[in-house]
Amino acid sequence: MPEKNKRPSAEVINPGLGDIEKVRDILFGKYVASFEQRFAELESRLEADVEQLKDKLIDKMGSMDKAVNESLARLDTQIVQEKSTRDTELLSLQNNLREAEAALQHAITTMEDQANQDLAAVRRSLEESLQDLKDRALATQTELTAQIDQQKEDLQHDKVGRHSLALMLDEVAIKLRGN
Repeated sequence: MPEKNKRPSAEVINPGLGDIEKVRDILFGKYVASFEQRFAELESRLEADVEQLKDKLIDKMGSMDKAVNESLARLDTQIVQEKSTRDTELLSLQNNLREAEAALQHAITTMEDQANQDLAAVRRSLEESLQDLKDRALATQTELTAQIDQQKEDLQHDKVGRHSLALMLDEVAIKLRGN
């Protein structure tokens, strides 16, 4: 510390202390100067160390910022790639779904066509069976009609025979009565 600042303050506070300052300078002056020199060196080393630490801290912060920015850039790239991959997979799934829907629709249409063809075949078969039954019924009816006609004719002949028999019996009876 400068001497001039101490002396006026010591003389202002207590005018007789100026001499004490001189005695102290004589007794401890060399130590004080060495302490002041050491403090100055220590202060300059501390300032240099603080500056060095500050530089290291700035370098570290810069490298950390760089590492964080690189990590963020990698993450952004990965996110973009993942989004692209997911979009591609989504499109693929949508295409697969459309294809499956088209295949299902085709299968349904094919099954409907087959069912319609089978139904038409069953209808034709039923119509043929119905026609066959009609033909058989007609044949049976014709046959039965022919049999009925035959029996009627037979009965007619039998009836005529009865009638003739009755006439003949009447004649016999008349002849028997007349005789």
